[in-house]
Amino acid sequence: MTIVMSDREHDLRDVVQSIHDDLELPEGYRAEIIGGQIAVAASPFGIHAFILQEIRDAAHGRLPREHRLYENITLEEPDGDRYIPDLALMPDALLRNRRQWTFPMGLCLLAVEVTSPGQEERDYHKATGYARAGVRVYLLVDQTRRRCFVHCDPEGGKYAQVTEVPFGEDVLLPLARSITIDTSKFYVA
Repeated sequence: MTIVMSDREHDLRDVVQSIHDDLELPEGYRAEIIGGQIAVAASPFGIHAFILQEIRDAAHGRLPREHRLYENITLEEPDGDRYIPDLALMPDALLRNRRQWTFPMGLCLLAVEVTSPGQEERDYHKATGYARAGVRVYLLVDQTRRRCFVHCDPEGGKYAQVTEVPFGEDVLLPLARSITIDTSKFYVA
């Protein structure tokens, strides 16, 4: 799918990216570009980090050679949006560049987002950008709904398959070496 942008749309994208480049946020905050708009969010609660560690533990020994799960990296998609996924499965060689801080989203094999209260809509919206960039698998862990959503098979800016899994059941990530995640510990009262 080819998307043609007008000169005015290119100019607006460049302005938004320029503002994003120059933002100086207080410690504990981060900014992304989602749907052409800058979104600022505070650092998440502890359960957020716990869930991410459970995913890392499940992935241990199952990742492609020379790839790792990285956090706090900025991925740029074809329309200029910039996301900072909670985890991104990326090639090690790409992350060794000291001066580069944005990376092509299309090189990400797996993007993981864990929702924070009041921020759920933004993470659901990211599915379009991840699909448009060709990210093979997008895992959305929705703490409010207590469900995981595995998006896979990106086609034409959408995921052809979305599997919904309630907390307490295993989630299967269909990568070259599949990863099974036990979600029984994802919900804490």
